[in-house]
Amino acid sequence: MKKFLVVDFETTGNKAKEGDQIIQVGAVLIENKQIVSEYSTLVNPGVKIPPFIQQLTGITNEMVQQAPFVEDILPDLLSLLDGSVLVAHNVFFDLGFLQYTLSSCGYNSYDGPILDTVELSRLLLPNQTGYRLSDLSMELDVEHENPHQADSDALATAQILIALVEKLDRLPYPVLQRLGDLTKGFSSNVGDLIHSIEQQRLNKGTLEREDDDNFDYYRQIVLRKASSEVHSKKMIESENYEELLEELQKILPTEMPGFEWRDAQQVLMERIYAAFSGAYHLLVEAGTGTGKSLAYLIPTFYWARESNEKIVIGTHTIQLQEQLFTRDIPMLQRIFGRDIHVSLFKGRNNYLCLRKYELSLSDHAIDNYDVLLSKGQILTWLTDTTTGDVEELNLPSGGQAYWRQVQSDANSCLNRACPWFSRCFYHQARQKAQQAEVIITNHSLMLTDVRAEQRILPAYSYAIIDEAHHFEDVASHHLGESLHSLQMDALFTDLYSDKGTGMIEKLTKEMDQSELNLHVKKEQLTITTFDITEARERVKQMFQKLFNWGIRTAKEGTESGRLVRRFDSEHWLAKAPNGVEVAIEEAIKGIDVLVTSLGKIYEELHQAKELTYSLRGLLTDLHGVIRECQGQRNLLQQLLLEQKVDCIYWMELDTRSNRKAVRINMVPMDVGPLLQEQFFTKKESVVLTSATLSVNQSFSYVIKRMGLQTEKVETEIHDSPFDYQKQALLCVPADLPSLNAGNEEQFIEQITDSLIQTAMATNGRMLVLFTSHQMLRRVYEGMKNPLTAEGYCLLGHGIDSSSRSKLTKQFKMTSKSVLLGSSSFWEGVDIPGDDLSCLVIVRLPFWPPTHPVVEARSEHIKRDKGNPFMELSIPQAVIRFKQGFGRLVRSRTDRGVVLVFDKRLVEARYGKYFIKSLPETTLHYKPFDELIPLIKNWLG
Repeated sequence: MKKFLVVDFETTGNKAKEGDQIIQVGAVLIENKQIVSEYSTLVNPGVKIPPFIQQLTGITNEMVQQAPFVEDILPDLLSLLDGSVLVAHNVFFDLGFLQYTLSSCGYNSYDGPILDTVELSRLLLPNQTGYRLSDLSMELDVEHENPHQADSDALATAQILIALVEKLDRLPYPVLQRLGDLTKGFSSNVGDLIHSIEQQRLNKGTLEREDDDNFDYYRQIVLRKASSEVHSKKMIESENYEELLEELQKILPTEMPGFEWRDAQQVLMERIYAAFSGAYHLLVEAGTGTGKSLAYLIPTFYWARESNEKIVIGTHTIQLQEQLFTRDIPMLQRIFGRDIHVSLFKGRNNYLCLRKYELSLSDHAIDNYDVLLSKGQILTWLTDTTTGDVEELNLPSGGQAYWRQVQSDANSCLNRACPWFSRCFYHQARQKAQQAEVIITNHSLMLTDVRAEQRILPAYSYAIIDEAHHFEDVASHHLGESLHSLQMDALFTDLYSDKGTGMIEKLTKEMDQSELNLHVKKEQLTITTFDITEARERVKQMFQKLFNWGIRTAKEGTESGRLVRRFDSEHWLAKAPNGVEVAIEEAIKGIDVLVTSLGKIYEELHQAKELTYSLRGLLTDLHGVIRECQGQRNLLQQLLLEQKVDCIYWMELDTRSNRKAVRINMVPMDVGPLLQEQFFTKKESVVLTSATLSVNQSFSYVIKRMGLQTEKVETEIHDSPFDYQKQALLCVPADLPSLNAGNEEQFIEQITDSLIQTAMATNGRMLVLFTSHQMLRRVYEGMKNPLTAEGYCLLGHGIDSSSRSKLTKQFKMTSKSVLLGSSSFWEGVDIPGDDLSCLVIVRLPFWPPTHPVVEARSEHIKRDKGNPFMELSIPQAVIRFKQGFGRLVRSRTDRGVVLVFDKRLVEARYGKYFIKSLPETTLHYKPFDELIPLIKNWLG
């Protein structure tokens, strides 16, 4: 494969067979990795171009009026295509239009090789966040001047293809060989391209590359060698902390262009250092723009250097971890010198198990397209990664299930007996954490470590908890328990699947192929297969009975629309229908029998003197599955038969799919005392910081929920440096209806109409935050056609995509966009500048009072003679409201409108708690029709 024709068609729609037509053709001919010619032309489609397509492409009806018809340009295109591989970005779209056009014009269809640059880039650039043409152009530094115009798109695709072919040619030869096998089942002719490059390398005798010293060749897999750490010279030699801060005022502006030294930031640095040296806990609310990351990193580095103590920094989001580790910390290491070692350490399931991955390459039983692509992506990724962290990978949707098969986990680890132990990503990460002074991790692992009695993280006495408003919820989850019906079903499938992919089937196959004299009897394998089927059926029956009982009285209790049913007392089984308790007991007995049966196989194989490498690996995995079965059996017992009075138990029912999934949950009634006893009292100093910790200038809610009442703790608030009076306009329509029982239809209808008008007034650039995914869907349906007809792009979370980052990126890159977001969009979304001019909050973000946790904790507060609405519901909603409000202004130059469609903000007595918790902003409470011109004037 040396000659490629890269094509791109702009069309009136995406369905050639339903009358959509080509309006522009772009083509680029490549030979020997060089562009040799370009061709482009407008095409008269013979039909009107829809307004949305005109807005997207910039191609109008007037522009194509005098253009040639498609049959006139086909001979030129076919002459270029002769002897070439047809290439396009999402090739089957362009191929579909080409084939239909050829057929309708009397030509034979194209039957030559095809290449999809989306498929090829997914394989070779597995760590890309997106694979749109604009994403790849940016990543590969390809000039792409006019997106959605065929000539520009074709040229960008051609340059991307050349870069991808060059990357293929740079891969180590063993990787090419394995990729050639894995890509035989790909949608386009990627396998043929790889084979041709493999042959070229063979013919030239260039199997080894100049950079082969960067790779570790082991067991026919190629790994990237970790680069040795360079110890840089310190830029500071301060004798004390005050001198350090003075030096930094001079150094930081040179290291960070555009950096401004802020008074609040310096005060924060001083207070955090004082908390460490004074051994007390500190709660800090630092508004957007205060620079709190640097404000805690600098005293952290200094304290680690001066005290020789380890400090753990915990964040809630992966984005913040990556920002700290890739942007802020390298800069500080240049300043402090590399004698401060920093490690990024995550939960074990984030790391690839090389033993499992190696075995999976020779196991083809589950090799559907997504699994083949995932195997190939990981093979390529291993030549780049030094961490083995799944967050670096962009796996296809089906690749998530495959990852669970190859991820590291404690139950199936061979430890030092594993041939991959010296190269194990998890053990390397853990060793780095042991050697580091500063460890970056997440809330989840910090709390898993608490539960594991400090056996995961190295011992530490000092901690920074960023995004601390999440810490209590994460603690509730990690100090509680949950069990999912699909999780249990997947466990049984891992054991036996009827498709030859289960562990028992693999063991049978390996023992049959082995020449060893094994004592495991075929009868025992048959008995175990029966026991798996029996246990699976009993568990299925149990969940079916729980679902049927729960559905009668369940309520909508989550934003995603799942129904909830609380187990509201320790005697709940007495209220359940006949058969529920028996079904639970039968399920537990079935798992007990299965564990015994699996144990017999394990013991008999374990006693064998010699086992093949594959059998030893399967035996280890079997031991892990036995432990998992025991764990899930014990969870069933705890969650359904041995409930404690100081915990909350409930089940969530998913009625949106045919699988009728059930999740059983338990969280402590009050996590504060547990945090106090197991975490805060064992640390010298913990700094908790967030942009949203206080309610009406008070930290009392957070202090109580975190269990800090009896601890030595200080608090302080640092407001955002932004001028919200000049940068933000807060509007509340006075004439929109309140959402009451019976008027939901009217409310949704008026909200939809108002959002359409607002989008027109702001020219898109609008983010709408919902508290109910069901309402989001209904509003989306009402907005879709009117906005599309006017050339707007409407994006819905969970509709157009479930990926927050993908939707946010699409929103930023598409003009006249409106994005409807649910729970995860209330925070962590950063859209600075003109991309976001209007933020809409549909309803104040109260948790549903029917949610079991809210309901149970409210009852608990009432029993203590408290007011659950004021002590629980209001603080939770205010903190979340502040997070949502913070999406609008992200820099000193941002300017926009916050529109709240909930009159309770002004009319309810508790509305003042929300308003007083915001930065000082002008509020306009007027009829909606009067707000629209106000918004237009404000935005200019």
